[in-house]
Amino acid sequence: MDYLSNLENDMKEICDDCCQKGSDNCNYRKCNIGFSKYVVENIKNKAIKSIEDGENLIPKDDLKYYEDKIIARGIANICKLCKECNTNHSENCVIALTRRSLEYTQLKDKIDYPGNILMYLMNVSKQNIELAQSIKNEYAHL
Repeated sequence: MDYLSNLENDMKEICDDCCQKGSDNCNYRKCNIGFSKYVVENIKNKAIKSIEDGENLIPKDDLKYYEDKIIARGIANICKLCKECNTNHSENCVIALTRRSLEYTQLKDKIDYPGNILMYLMNVSKQNIELAQSIKNEYAHL
């Protein structure tokens, strides 16, 4: 399965539903989904594998509503991409930064991803048990 294409489709669906799309307010540096789309393009083009201090580039003030099911599906796709990656796990890799940007749409605090989906879901459930369950369901159906 092409998890990257799935992720791109999820990001496109979210952007298509956004009332700010195409306006002066549409700025990937201020939008978690826009940032995620930007990073996904780099994953796809293999232009950048890691962004030094990338955590600081993720928008933290994006307060728009994002449907949790689409976010959960996006995170599940990212977790599958991470599982397939043959590179050592790094919090600055583009896959981890994309996951974290999506997490910030639903969660208040940073989530640790220990490289294992079950432990990750346990960490997510400490903040939002419904989101953890949605990610689990989406991950199982990929």
